[in-house]
Amino acid sequence: MKYRILNSVAHNFTHSFVSYMNYVDDGYVIDDLLQVARDAKGERVTIQWIPDSPPPASLPPRVLTSIAERKTWLPSHVANSGADIAAIREFKTDIFLKPNHQIAVEAHLVDDRGKEHVANVIF
Repeated sequence: MKYRILNSVAHNFTHSFVSYMNYVDDGYVIDDLLQVARDAKGERVTIQWIPDSPPPASLPPRVLTSIAERKTWLPSHVANSGADIAAIREFKTDIFLKPNHQIAVEAHLVDDRGKEHVANVIF
C-alpha cells in the first residue's frame, strides 16, 4: 500500500462529511456543524472516526445520524481509495472557529508508522 494515499483519504472523507451533499433529515449537516463550532467559541469540536468512539452528545441529532452513517461507509471508502484500513491508527475531524472568526475544518490521520497526515478542508 502507498501511504501517501492516506492524506487524500482523510481529506476526501472529511470533505464529504462537511459538504452540502451531506443532507440528512431535511437539512444540511454542515449548517448544524457551523453553529456548533460558533457556540464552541474557538474550542475544537472533534469527531473521532478511528478508533471508534461515541461522538459528543451535545451534537444535534442530524449530525449524530450522519456520523453513524459515515462510520459504516468509512471502510469501503478507504478500500475504494486504494488504502488499507488496518494502516490507520487514528482518524479524526476537527471543526473550530479561528481567531479571525472563520470556520476551519481539519482532517487528522495517523498511520501505523506513527506519521500524522493533516488535511485542511475547504467546504
